[in-house]
Amino acid sequence: MQKKRTTGRFRRRIMQCISIFVAIAALWLIWLTVDSAAVAESFRALAEDPRVAQTLLSAELGPMEDSGFSPLERLFLAQSPFLSLPATADLLTPPPNPDPAPLPEPSDPDEPEENADLPPATTTAPDDIIGKTMVAGTSAKYFTSGPISIYNHTGYDLDIESLLKAAPELSSREEGPLVLIYHTHATEAYTMNGTDIYEESDSYRTLNTEQNMVRIGREMKQILEAAGIGVIHDTTLYDYPRYNEAYTRSSQGLAEWLEQYPSIRLVIDVHRDALAASDGTLYKTVAGTVDNCAQVMMVMGSDAGGMKHPNWRVNLSLAVSIQKAITDKWATLARPIVLRTSRFNQQQSTGAILVEVGTHGNTLQEAITAARLFARTVADMIA
Repeated sequence: MQKKRTTGRFRRRIMQCISIFVAIAALWLIWLTVDSAAVAESFRALAEDPRVAQTLLSAELGPMEDSGFSPLERLFLAQSPFLSLPATADLLTPPPNPDPAPLPEPSDPDEPEENADLPPATTTAPDDIIGKTMVAGTSAKYFTSGPISIYNHTGYDLDIESLLKAAPELSSREEGPLVLIYHTHATEAYTMNGTDIYEESDSYRTLNTEQNMVRIGREMKQILEAAGIGVIHDTTLYDYPRYNEAYTRSSQGLAEWLEQYPSIRLVIDVHRDALAASDGTLYKTVAGTVDNCAQVMMVMGSDAGGMKHPNWRVNLSLAVSIQKAITDKWATLARPIVLRTSRFNQQQSTGAILVEVGTHGNTLQEAITAARLFARTVADMIA
């Protein structure tokens, strides 16, 4: 008995193989002898025939009532991959209540969209952020002369009056842009407030160039260009997607700009600072003499860290001259200059400075006010 079953299964396999071979041969003959477009049209008509479903099920589930197809048509349909799908009967069963859904009413192009008049989303800056006007302290690290002060992280002795006298002039007779603005840490952002809302790429950072340091640079550029000064604004996000080695990447970009435009005399790397206490308390800088305004702080490099930077005193002299011009107009807009042992790419130009506009506790609007006043001061020095 077992041998008969095995023989029967073998014969069925042989018949299936013969059927498949005949089907392939028939298709090949049709392809050679019949117009392919007509064949495609015939198969489309076949697929739309209501008898197809019945024959498919008959091939898979057993004999059904006569569908009206020829033996060759039944053979083609029996090999359909559609039957290998799960729950075939469910796929072939029409859903209940097959009444078509009503078509939507045509929209009036002159009619405003729903919610179009709703105000934009807003938020409010936390009220526990502490505002502070940063001024020179009494530490021996502060070198002060009148309204100008430098917080010195190096071991060098500084003479502010001598630095003022040595300051380079910000003017050029060459054709081409005079100022380059770029951002080593472009994604730095501020405390959200009002409609200044953004999606964070990290804490107090965003790729939204309307809300990060690119926006601050653009505001400065507009002030300088309004004064007739040629400006290049590099909007590259050098700190994204990797924060590490941002200075290496921005250094390469800076070198390319300086090579392309030898007329550049002032290079400004625009950042924002971060001030927070060990307990997490946030601080923002406040220019006490100007409403709704953060403070700015210039950070200058040196060769005290052992890296080659022969002209750092020239850059520091420029920063001191800008500091004096700011304090002559707005006494507390500028925080003391900070002199560090690092270079911050400033070794590439004798007119390079880094400026921090506000802190992460400030709002964007407070930073914009400070940036515009800084740029106006620089424009007056060039004009």
